[in-house]
Amino acid sequence: MTPARFARLLDAHGPRLEGWPAPRRAAAAALLAVSAEARRQLAAAERLDAALGQVLPQPPPAALARLQARVAREIARSPLPVPAGRWARLGQRLRPAAPAGYGALAAMATCALWLSLAPAPAVGGPAGDPLAPLQTLPLAEDPL
Repeated sequence: MTPARFARLLDAHGPRLEGWPAPRRAAAAALLAVSAEARRQLAAAERLDAALGQVLPQPPPAALARLQARVAREIARSPLPVPAGRWARLGQRLRPAAPAGYGALAAMATCALWLSLAPAPAVGGPAGDPLAPLQTLPLAEDPL
């Protein structure tokens, strides 16, 4: 761990190393044993934490207990998430097949159906015309 990384973690987790995640706490303790800069950063963070503790008002314990009870009641009353239905599960499974969206997937399926139902191209068509197979598709037939 570097002193810069230690400073970022100190900002994120605070100066009490007991509250840090175990792997980061072990790395921080190893750094504190060898780095004077890390010890200075920790001391500055402890001073700031103490100053904030003196300046900021502390809520009464009864208010904290009421708040905790209210949050627990709200959590107990909230409904459990509904499992995804059949169509939602199908959509989740098809999502990798349609990275551009389901509209693109529908357009591809429509083109495949159109090409599979088109009549076979004329064998004696004009030579060298690369669009000859497409000219047999029913694009604009006269409906009358």
